Amino acid sequence: MPRNVLVPTDGSPLSIDALEHALDTFPDGNLTLLHVIDPRYTTPDDDELRPERIFTDLLDLAEAHNIEVDTEIRVGHPAREIVTFSEETDVDEIMMGSHGRERASRILFGSIAERVLRRAPVPVTVVRSHQRMGTKHHLVPIDGSEQSTKALEYAFSVFPDIETTVLHAIDPMETHYGEGQLVHSEVEYEQIQEEAEELLADAEDLAQEYDANVTTTTAVEWRPNLPADAILNYIDDNNVDHVIMGSHGRSGASRLLLGSVAETVGRRSPAPVTIVR
Repeated sequence: MPRNVLVPTDGSPLSIDALEHALDTFPDGNLTLLHVIDPRYTTPDDDELRPERIFTDLLDLAEAHNIEVDTEIRVGHPAREIVTFSEETDVDEIMMGSHGRERASRILFGSIAERVLRRAPVPVTVVRSHQRMGTKHHLVPIDGSEQSTKALEYAFSVFPDIETTVLHAIDPMETHYGEGQLVHSEVEYEQIQEEAEELLADAEDLAQEYDANVTTTTAVEWRPNLPADAILNYIDDNNVDHVIMGSHGRSGASRLLLGSVAETVGRRSPAPVTIVR
């Protein structure tokens, strides 16, 4: 079934990047461009009140791909209107730039993208400038949390034919299985490894249900920020084109992105990142 994809746009170059990624990822999808006019920062003479100028380059890009897209305009706070639109319509996911014209140096933190990531009821893909584009190798980091399982289900159901690596990042200095207590013995570390093997085996079983193309692996980092660095290093070393991950894990169940592994990967990944709640 074709995916219904929402691409918010503010006329910035990243809006074009987000649409290009949507066109490449879902060439058979139903795409909608949404522009939100923020009355706090616009005047009657601003280009934002001339939607044909906002959409022109994007419509030209879609036409070059021989794909028709719909356009919508709303007035209000951008993040709130994007989320509301996704709630009121049959949107399956959102693809958007990590920042726009007003916050060109801010990626996720405090931005419209972060607010949408926190509140949207559907997966959100964040596209940054100069990122790898393609659908040849996907990475799904897991930690056994409900959110990482949802990320797996999303990856296997939406992209069953894409080569997918399931990665579990082992933290040798601190075990999340022991509520954050330090690992002081080889026995405890072996227990972590055994649980990692169980997690990956469960992921392989789930992949079989979807007939998905999957491999599993573990990674270890011996430095601070362990899981995020392990994930980012794997992305760099293995030509990953797309990262799919849960919004938060077992060690931060009440924290959506802010300060989390998901936020760090979203900020620094050389490939687009889809966050699944």
